[in-house]
Formats: sequence, C-alpha cells, structure tokens
Amino acid sequence: MAFDLSVFSVGALLFLVSLVVVLISVVNERLKPNAAEDNKVKSSLFHQICQFVCGSPSISVPGPPSYFPFGNMMELAHDHLPLHLTSLAQRYGSIYRLRCGNTTIVVLSSTEVIREALVKKWSDFAGRPHSYTGNIVSGGGFSISLGDYTELWRAHRRLVHSALQRCCQKSLHELIERHALRLRKVLMDYKGTAVDLSEDFTVAASNVITTLAFGKEYDKSSPELQQLHKCLNEIVALWGSSWISALDSFPLLRRLPNPVFARLLKEVVRRDDIIQKHLKDYKSQDKKSEDAITGSLLHGLEQNTELTDTHVHMATVDLLIGGTETTAAWLNWTIGFLLHRPEYPKYSDRHRLPVLNALIHEVSGSDHIAGYFIPKNTVIIPNLFGAHHNPAVWPEPYSFKPERFLEGGGSTRALVPFGGGARLCLGESVAKMELFLFTAYLLRDFQFVLPDKVPPPDLKGVASVVLKINPFKAIALPRLGNFS
Repeated sequence: MAFDLSVFSVGALLFLVSLVVVLISVVNERLKPNAAEDNKVKSSLFHQICQFVCGSPSISVPGPPSYFPFGNMMELAHDHLPLHLTSLAQRYGSIYRLRCGNTTIVVLSSTEVIREALVKKWSDFAGRPHSYTGNIVSGGGFSISLGDYTELWRAHRRLVHSALQRCCQKSLHELIERHALRLRKVLMDYKGTAVDLSEDFTVAASNVITTLAFGKEYDKSSPELQQLHKCLNEIVALWGSSWISALDSFPLLRRLPNPVFARLLKEVVRRDDIIQKHLKDYKSQDKKSEDAITGSLLHGLEQNTELTDTHVHMATVDLLIGGTETTAAWLNWTIGFLLHRPEYPKYSDRHRLPVLNALIHEVSGSDHIAGYFIPKNTVIIPNLFGAHHNPAVWPEPYSFKPERFLEGGGSTRALVPFGGGARLCLGESVAKMELFLFTAYLLRDFQFVLPDKVPPPDLKGVASVVLKINPFKAIALPRLGNFS
C-alpha cells in the first residue's frame, strides 16, 4: 500500500507540474514576453529544481518537510498565521526554516533570537529581499518600510526621522489630547447603543497623522477621508493575501491571470493619485502649516540632491499606513481584551498610572543566529506574536493579565513591539504617546460592556499586514462624575 501511495503521489505531482507548464506555455503565447523576462522565469524554475534536489545551505536549520514545487506554502496559507507560526515554533524550536518556491524563510520566535538578529547583528539583517510585488507597491523600492538597506535608504530614513522629531516636539501632546476629546464626544453621542468602534478609532488615529503630515483634519463623514481609508484598508488587506505573496516565490505565476493582484494594482494607482493631490494641495497653500511633516520633508530635499519627490511621496504613504492602521488596530484590541476582563481597570485605579502602563504593555504585545548559519538572501521573519506568547517567558501567555507588568510582576525587557536595529519603528515616540493618551481618556471616561447575551469577541485575530481583531460591537457607558 505504501508503494502504491508513493507512485500515486509522484504521478499526481508530475501531472500538476505538467499542467502548470502547459498553462504557462498557453499564456506565454498570448502575452509574448521579452527574452530577458522569459529567461528570468526559466532560470527561476531551474533554480527551484536544483534547490529542491541539492538542498539549501541553510538546511541545518530545522523545519517541516517541504515538497517540490510548493515547498511549505501551505504552512503560510493558514487563516490564523501568527498562531500557526507559533505552534510550529513549539515543534521545531525558536528558529526554524520554511521554503516557499525558490525562497528560503527563517522564522524567529523568541525575544532572544529576534534581538540577536535585529539589534546585535543589525547590519547583516537590515536589508529587504527583492520582492516583485513589493517593488510595485513601494513605487520601485522607494519606501522606508519595503526599501532595501542602502546609503540612499539611510538618507531617506534620516530625512523622515528629523522631520518627525521637528514637527512632534512642539505640540504633539496637545494634538493627541484634542483628538482624544473629540473621540470622547463621538462615543457619548452613541448614548449607550452597541456599535462597532473600529471606524471611530481609525478616524481618530488618522486625524493625528494627517494633521502632522498636512496640517489637515477631517470628520468621520468627510468623503476625502473615507476615500483615503477605503483605499489604504484595501491595500493592507490585499497585501496579506496568499495570491499576492505567491507571486514573489513562484515567478511562473506572474504569467497567469490574477484578479487579486489586478485589484492591488488598481488600488495602488488610486493611492498614488490621492497622495499626489494632498502634496499638490499643500504646495499650493499660501500659508502652509509650519509644523507639517510634509513641509520639513520638502525642505529636506533641498539639502539632499539624491532624494526626490518620490521619496517624499512614499514616506507619506508609510506614515499614513503606519500611523493609522496600527494605532486603530491596537485600540480595538484593547477594548476586545477588556471585554474579556471588565474589572480592568477599576475606577479605584484612576490615580494609579502603573496599572494603565501595565495594560498597555499587555496589549502591545549572512551570519549566524542562535548558532545556525543563515546564508545571504534568506528571508527573515521575526514572529513577534510568538515571542510575546512564549510560555517560557510569560506564564499563561494567552490570558489577559496586565498585572504581570506591574512592579515585581514581570519585565518589559522581553517586549519588542516596535522592532529593533536599523528597522526600529520611526514613529515609536508618537505611537507611545497616542496609545497612552487615547487609552487613558477612554478608560477614565467609559466602561465598555457587551450587549445582552452576546459573547466576548474572538481573540484569534485576522492576519494581514496588521493583526486585527475580529469585528465586534460594544457599549461605551459613561462613568458618572467624569462629565460636566
């Protein structure tokens, strides 16, 4: 029976490969690609076969068995990817290997190995792998988030960092406080109705970053704001699709029709049109906002002739996505966790800021690494979810226990929510202040409860560029005595 099964498996595999080759040939005749591209695809297929037959230089890193031509692609196609990657770490260790087509991936799932790669050996692991889809989304590799580590990238990052520092040092606290109070009014107007608060959190977070970037603020009903959010949300959702990631690992698939990729291209064009309009409007203002990041970025171009308007354009995209999606998702997770343990925080904790700090920590949650040789061009995935749910560090890691971060109850050393090394989050200081002030106002002024007979939200999350909580509705009950 084992022999029959083996023959059947090999036969099925050969049939599948033959079918792919036939499809490629048919599409190839229709698209008539140039010789260089054709040779690149053929070379990629040859490389995949050789890599599968001869093995990889990083084969000493443990990992699940891979099967030509797809490798471990199914391991990366799970609905709850962070949970699945964490479960693989329990089986293969805190550093393990996956293969996806012609790409070797090494997953790091503990704070120690993540810090070793990103902080101690940052110069070897600061790069970005070449990505066919990433190149398109980043305007040709001009974004800070997706751009490779080069001297030009470093100049770009310095420009954005100095612009953020200059524009945030004056009135960041007052700006965030203003939008936190505006969010409070929005929640009060619901008058105890159960609602999905995700859009309100997105608007609040977005207004902070658009004010910093352009000196502009929006209300929830603004068509311009809704258009921007819809476009960015669509890009973030599509970017996490396996239909997109497969194009990097399997170049042959680029010849086949891909409706998801077509939608992504359409949204990227829309995104660029929206950003260009914002930049054009800012340049045409008679009285420009002195504290706007855009002004500092444009001024910085005059001192660096290597940087262009495209760098400013993509820096704006990075700021809008990084400053909106992550903060909004974090606030949603905060309320979701609190609905599972509504006693946090009690009103008697209102003068104990360490309780709030502890709550914030709980929600946030070619070289050698750990003795293994990692060859050049290997893709490194720091699994921060796995590192923050390591039972060796965090007892009961999937339980919501803010008290673990109070004095004597745990250390923040094992937390790496903002990455590290050369890729440390540019907006860390802004994010920390946003998270603290928004959370402080929300928990001071409201108690969040579930509608009758409605279970607490599912905490598995939806994996994308940002791990989001599943949609849920909650009631924001005003705390008596906090409103005049």
